Amino acid sequence: MKHRVITSILIAVAGTASAVAQSPGGSFAEFRKGLLEDYNAYRKGVMERYDQFLDGVWSDFQQFKGEESSTVPKPDRVPRVGDFPESKPEPVLLPDPTPATPAAPVATVPQPEVTPQQPAPQQPASQPARIPEGNFDFKFYDLPVTIPAIDINITDRLSSPRDFASQWRNLNKNDDTKLLIDEIEKLAASMSLNDYLKYELVSAYVDSRFPSVHSTSRMALKHYLLVGMGYDVRVGMSGNTAVLLIPFRQTVYARTYMKVNGNKYYIFTDKSVNPQSIINMRISTCELPQNANTGSAMDLKIKGLNLPYKPHRYDLKFKDLTLSGEVNANIFPILYRYPQMPTADFARSTVLADVREDIVKQLKAQLQGKEELEAVNSLLQFVQGAFEYATDEALHGFEKPYFLEEILYYPKCDCEDRAIFYTYLLWNVLGVENQLINYPGHESASVKLSQPIKGDAYHHGGNTYYISDPTYIGSVTGMCMPSYVREKPGIDYTYGK
Repeated sequence: MKHRVITSILIAVAGTASAVAQSPGGSFAEFRKGLLEDYNAYRKGVMERYDQFLDGVWSDFQQFKGEESSTVPKPDRVPRVGDFPESKPEPVLLPDPTPATPAAPVATVPQPEVTPQQPAPQQPASQPARIPEGNFDFKFYDLPVTIPAIDINITDRLSSPRDFASQWRNLNKNDDTKLLIDEIEKLAASMSLNDYLKYELVSAYVDSRFPSVHSTSRMALKHYLLVGMGYDVRVGMSGNTAVLLIPFRQTVYARTYMKVNGNKYYIFTDKSVNPQSIINMRISTCELPQNANTGSAMDLKIKGLNLPYKPHRYDLKFKDLTLSGEVNANIFPILYRYPQMPTADFARSTVLADVREDIVKQLKAQLQGKEELEAVNSLLQFVQGAFEYATDEALHGFEKPYFLEEILYYPKCDCEDRAIFYTYLLWNVLGVENQLINYPGHESASVKLSQPIKGDAYHHGGNTYYISDPTYIGSVTGMCMPSYVREKPGIDYTYGK
């Protein structure tokens, strides 16, 4: 957390750093020292007082069923030009306001191979679990990882708020617990894990280290570690079941949540708990002062992963365009059940920068010298033809949006996967400004061309964007699926200057 919090703050104030350094009596070193002191004050204040909150009032909060990213089902069959009766094109309605803009360009489903790690059956123990000296080896999505074995104690089972408060105090008295937090942070940093994957790492460590301890005690330890890392994670109870309540910067679809003081906290359970039972739980959590600095929400965006390398070969071809190379297969188990966030955040994320750079380099070389519209349509029809179509439900059994890198692994993909891939290539290969857009039950794209053409388009922000749909097989830029011609597209993401 020390690295995460300080880095994010430093980035946020980078534009004012020189002014701070030039101010009378001020320096960047002093400014950075202040950030460190603020972080240490947060950690000391929250960690030392949290047992009082756990020992205080616990209240029930209303639960809400997970939101759906779309209530309109995607087509089971890929749409093709000629599937629809001919009709005279009509103007596409104006879209919603512009979203954030990115920086300038720079068969059988092969399910990721991962062995589920279930905690061992809970067994009563006469003594608290202890960690021996030496190193502790465990698995993170089947990847072997190691941290020093830290000597901490946790209670065998927690059954009341007083028990949670007592365990918190015991952990807080042990300086080695702070060392454990720092070691987990170092391990996470070595793999470039984001906030959510740090939660997964903490869970893997705790579940592996204390497999026979009751889930209430394990969840309480996870809560302690995550709060110590600077996150506003809460612990809740429903009967004999403990849960973690985690806030995110993004909306998370298809996951039950609670509202605490107007903020969404998504419910995470131990792996031994049936996820379907969450909606029927009556969950209570301790009340925290509304003006207290209780930590930050987690960010689901990914900004690169650094994992041991396991090659997976990909080869794509359609007409005169080809793509081939390798991608690190160790990313796929980690991403397979990743929380569903808005499409724009999948587009904003970068999992493997080197793979993207190689793709861009290959396609730039093949499209070099072509006129803008010809290059756009070549890229469009490559994405249309290089991949087979299937809905997530048909292929995976659940809604599974892909990060860009995942389209290189799975044999089939749907409209949003193609649109994310295509819009990235338009901007980074061709430098063509474009928008990732949505219709009810469908994700598409549009492009801003340097010269006007005839076709389906809409005006936005003083610019004309032509529909360029990577899932409408056989179409070219300027052709909108007839069923969406009268629909107003929503803008998810804009690539542009």
